[in-house]
Amino acid sequence: MATPLSSAPSSEPVARGLVGSVQRLGLAAVALGDCLMLYLGIVLGRERLDLPALAAALRQSGLSILPALTLVAAAVGAILGHQAAKLLEDFDLPGLVLLSISYAVTVELIPILVGILVAGRAGVALAVRQASLVASGEMDGLLVVGIDPVRYTLGPVLLAMLAMSFAFAVWGTLVTFFAAFLWLWAAADVPPALFLDALRQSLTPADLLEALTKPLAFALLIALIATVNGTLAGRGPEGVARAATRTMIGAVAAILLTDLVFVLARGG
Repeated sequence: MATPLSSAPSSEPVARGLVGSVQRLGLAAVALGDCLMLYLGIVLGRERLDLPALAAALRQSGLSILPALTLVAAAVGAILGHQAAKLLEDFDLPGLVLLSISYAVTVELIPILVGILVAGRAGVALAVRQASLVASGEMDGLLVVGIDPVRYTLGPVLLAMLAMSFAFAVWGTLVTFFAAFLWLWAAADVPPALFLDALRQSLTPADLLEALTKPLAFALLIALIATVNGTLAGRGPEGVARAATRTMIGAVAAILLTDLVFVLARGG
């Protein structure tokens, strides 16, 4: 596993065009395979997870994002409630309006919002850390002493990003619906029973499964994109900033494209 990573710091001039794309995909595959082997080894009792690193990654991926997610979700809920209230004033179709809003929030809006926030905080931080290891020569040092850089950096962070993305998707959906419900109850006199019934009718078990699967897929892509960009950042200090920028742009693009794949897969 060490061969592709050991040559990565000097590969920036090569990482362009078709060759660069193949190289990045190969490195992502190596990183994912290495993490899966680590997790399998942990389950079988042959490997140990760096618990302090996992705790730090959870704090970085969780506590630092939670206030922003809560504020944004509440604002989104208020905005949706306001727009729904205006529609309810013009059309006597409260159930239809609430059905559309409930589905859009749960299956589309919240997973994308969580993915972008995780990319901006945990993804960029992972890319910067990886690029810093390359620029400072610590990556070579890890390889010399027999430590796999992917397991050292990505293993704990990927678990943290998966766990927090799942939790954020649930929390963000609850906050958004609660804010929308309060607004509709106060401004449009929508009864609680109608709101809850709309939620029940709009979301099937398959929709809920998709809503919970999307953040996990987004977190996996963000972690791999951050690892690839950080590892291929080059030895110059400017590579750190370049890795952060490419990670954010690449992660947002990957999130939107993956969401499109989900839409096409369900035929909607």
